[in-house]
Amino acid sequence: MAALHRPALPAPRTFGRRVSGRTMLVGAALLAVTAATLQVNQFSRATSASYTIDTLAQERALKQAQNHELEGEVARLASLGRVEWDARARLGLVPAQRTVYLTVNQPVPQGQSLPLRYQQQAAAPSAAGKAAGHPPFWKRLLKLIPFF
Repeated sequence: MAALHRPALPAPRTFGRRVSGRTMLVGAALLAVTAATLQVNQFSRATSASYTIDTLAQERALKQAQNHELEGEVARLASLGRVEWDARARLGLVPAQRTVYLTVNQPVPQGQSLPLRYQQQAAAPSAAGKAAGHPPFWKRLLKLIPFF
């Protein structure tokens, strides 16, 4: 009898408590509502982005139209007729009545057309180097390099 009065071993544990059907139904409903909310949020963001893109496209079209208007105005203001009218009306200018041509009876100068002071300065260093009998500086440097 001693074996009958012994405390029973605890029942083996299962994965968790038993879940009632009501709890599973509530969980499934929460999961469905969450999925629907995420889809609505995604659709809302896509619609908002589309609206922003449409607004920017309209603004771009407006800016392009303004740019074309400005290009037309620049072309109108830069036309030769407009410039001539401004010169006559606002500035009081008139076209020349006669054209004067000048002829020069001097031959074209030979050689360089530099002033003498610059010609003498340019010729002086080379003449001084040749007169002294010294080779140019770069030739003297090459002689310092061995095996050259």
